[in-house]
Amino acid sequence: MKRIHIHRTIISVLAAMLITASGTIANAQDIVCAKHALIVEYLKGEFQELQRAFGLVGDKAILELFLSPHGATWTIVITDVSGRSCILAAGDSWEQRLEVPELKT
Repeated sequence: MKRIHIHRTIISVLAAMLITASGTIANAQDIVCAKHALIVEYLKGEFQELQRAFGLVGDKAILELFLSPHGATWTIVITDVSGRSCILAAGDSWEQRLEVPELKT
């Protein structure tokens, strides 16, 4: 559980930094932020991407995975409680694993 806690902490810190950034570009790495509805509309219109998975980042944000048909393109978005979303990463050739092997503890 310690590893999961560390990852949640890192994501929470990243989410806080992105969400509090001003303007539509959060930093020099071109992380685009806008209202959630605009991001969703853009991803659907430009890439035919729809939300396929999501997870909560505590009570501060939601992390979403958007995929186009057949995984041609993908985008990871983080959204705060006010509805402000930031694109964290995007790429192509998404591969979905049908089963996740059990981890040995």
